[in-house]
Amino acid sequence: MDWRDLASGGRMLRLTLAILIALSSGLLIGAEARMYIVDDDGFAQYRTIGEAIAVAKDGDTIYVKAGTYREHITLNNRIILMPPRGEDGAVNLVGDGNDIGIEVLADGCRIEGLTISDFTGPGIYVNSQGNEIVKNVLVDNVHGIFLNGTSENLLEKNRQEGGYSGIVLLSSSQNTVTGNVAKDCRGSKEVPGAGIRLVLGSSENEIIGGWINSCNYGVLVEGGSSANAVREVLFDNVTTAIALNSVAKNLIEKNNVSNSTNGIVVATSSENVVAENRLSDLDLAIMISFGSTANVLTTNHVERANSGIVITESTANNFDENRLVGVRLGLSVDGSGAESFDNAIPESNTIDGDPILYLYGRSDEVVADRKLGHITLASCDNCTVDGCIVTNDALFTHSSKGCRIVENVVSKAYGMLIRRSDGNEFRGNQVSESRVGGIMLVESGGNVIKENNLSRNGWDGLLLRRSEKNRVLSNTAEANQQAGIRLDGSNDAEIAENSVIGNGVGISISGSAGCIVYRNNLIENSVQAEDDGENLWDWGALKGGNYWSDHPCDGSPCLAQPRPVGVNASDFYPFGERDGWA
Repeated sequence: MDWRDLASGGRMLRLTLAILIALSSGLLIGAEARMYIVDDDGFAQYRTIGEAIAVAKDGDTIYVKAGTYREHITLNNRIILMPPRGEDGAVNLVGDGNDIGIEVLADGCRIEGLTISDFTGPGIYVNSQGNEIVKNVLVDNVHGIFLNGTSENLLEKNRQEGGYSGIVLLSSSQNTVTGNVAKDCRGSKEVPGAGIRLVLGSSENEIIGGWINSCNYGVLVEGGSSANAVREVLFDNVTTAIALNSVAKNLIEKNNVSNSTNGIVVATSSENVVAENRLSDLDLAIMISFGSTANVLTTNHVERANSGIVITESTANNFDENRLVGVRLGLSVDGSGAESFDNAIPESNTIDGDPILYLYGRSDEVVADRKLGHITLASCDNCTVDGCIVTNDALFTHSSKGCRIVENVVSKAYGMLIRRSDGNEFRGNQVSESRVGGIMLVESGGNVIKENNLSRNGWDGLLLRRSEKNRVLSNTAEANQQAGIRLDGSNDAEIAENSVIGNGVGISISGSAGCIVYRNNLIENSVQAEDDGENLWDWGALKGGNYWSDHPCDGSPCLAQPRPVGVNASDFYPFGERDGWA
């Protein structure tokens, strides 16, 4: 039976028991330390916390009995503020129109076991050192706990719900934040919501353990904060679990992220270590972006994500022994310049157990008969990839010249993406059932695309975009969802002797000039061909034009029986039979 329910003894019994509890806790020690009891029902020395604080000195303890207290508290002395040990019921400190619930200005205070709610600023604001804030519940304050320019504080096993941020460290260093819970920290358009936020040069803080759920950010480290550690935190149902923005030399280690949008995002940051984290059931697991350099990502485990590792506009980062399992796209690297691809990604990184092959700045390299989860050639010259199977991602090239990509299989993945790569040969590859296109060339010229099988892809079989003077010869493009062969802003292409069968559009040419299209079989495409320009669809009577399954005619080629293509173009010498030129 709770002592407050006793029918007799009244105030004296309550006070006596409270003193006994305090004595048994060892908090009433020495002649200098005093104990004060606060009870909003009036059965104690003081009705309000503020009254007790007004008389308390350094080292004193104020026991606050269960009840509701509508006041703002300032701790100017080293005081312990907590409920009596062993009593039930919550001590509720409720907003009374003030911005701050408890303002800690003295060093060495301890605040334990309070429930603080509905303040228009922080529930607890700390502007002093060496304090302990333990086992408090903070609900619907703008911020739960706010440390401003402080150090050596302990924040342990507190629970924050609602508001903008659970815990904020502003220009604060060498604090320990361990075992805390933050939930439903959603912020506003102007202020990002975060379970824990470190900002403006906060350094050498340790965030250990705890759980962050349903927040915009789990842990947000920004504004030049450095040398902080985030370890063994559980993140669930957050928009971004851990974000590093314009920071350096932080350690992100052994955290667990699940059922969230983004896992770990590093932007404009350098020399951070991201190690031994587990990330599952995400849209994007790890992203390195916006000029981030010299970061180390090692031994992370990613499972069930749409994108595993994404790198954009970032250089000199090191990836080692990261394992990706059940991801749709394991690795994506992109940037406006070739230097964005200058990252170290050895074959110790795997997708479903198959190595990632990432070559940067290599010449005369030969890769043959390998089973690989991913292939990238960036700034490579005269390299050969022959007879390989890509099991998950794609074959990417960027700023590579004179390479031979021959007899490879890229099925049920993301095809081949060729960017700013000139003078290469793509021959005899099978690219089928890609989630996007088959072979896609962007800003790439003088390439030969020959004898490839490009079938049943989600977009186009072959796409040339802003790519000049490429030769497209003897390929099969069949049953692709969009176009079998598409040219978009690509001039002076030669398209000859291809079989284009059963696609959404057979051959589509837009915004392109100087192209010649001849001796192709266009068979039962929903739209056989389209051209908004004046490209040539035959090579005169000698070599003829194309075979059209929807244009019967007599002759090889047919004379005086043109087949219109678009508004301004026609095939003047079509063939009456498939492969009629043979």
